[in-house]
Amino acid sequence: MNMEDLYRLLRTGHVQAQGIVDTVAYPLLVLDESLCVQSANRSFFETFKVDRDETIGQHIYQLGNGQWDIPDLRLLIMDVIPKSTAVIDYEVEHDFPGLGRRTMLLTARTLFHPSSASHSLLLSIVDATDRYREDAAKDMQFGELRHSMKNLLAVAQSIARHTTTEGRSAEEYRDDFLGRFDALVEAQDIAFAERNEPNLGALLERILAPYTANPDAIVIGPGVAVELDSRALLSLSVVLH
Repeated sequence: MNMEDLYRLLRTGHVQAQGIVDTVAYPLLVLDESLCVQSANRSFFETFKVDRDETIGQHIYQLGNGQWDIPDLRLLIMDVIPKSTAVIDYEVEHDFPGLGRRTMLLTARTLFHPSSASHSLLLSIVDATDRYREDAAKDMQFGELRHSMKNLLAVAQSIARHTTTEGRSAEEYRDDFLGRFDALVEAQDIAFAERNEPNLGALLERILAPYTANPDAIVIGPGVAVELDSRALLSLSVVLH
């Protein structure tokens, strides 16, 4: 059941309305013309840790020791709702006792009851905090990825510019460029493979691996670990190649 179906049901005063309200997964409130709670569903009580007896009949701003006395909610009820037939996903941020800082999306619709010529207000509350945090984390990851790609493309462009062409065949240029580009890929592999900051020793071992098959060709001795940031790692990889 969506909000439109619930709205029509409550507007007609259907006897099954409260039972259906209790099945809705997100918190719901029905307020009378004085903004006192006529009805609330089980999800509201469980989410905000309040009892039915201390909720029904209470003014919205007095619920939970005043936890719903929120300036943005007052603005919604007193200014926005009277000018609209419905308000969807009105964002409210507030520190709720036992919940902490939360971002709530409020959807409100005024109900008119012809039999009594009265109005009531249907208010649904969706906690979007986790979703917003996940979206923010994804945006941050995307920004980091975009920054990394920009840096990698800049390095690839630099490799192309600094690979000499004078006196060389196209095949020689290709091999030299691809060799340096492979070094760039190697550096990225090292950066992602290392749990901590990659170090100079790991970089040397990886790049010089083809030459260490002959023990007389090259020897890498023990020494103090030298940590490298990503920029130094990329630069040294290209230089050593």
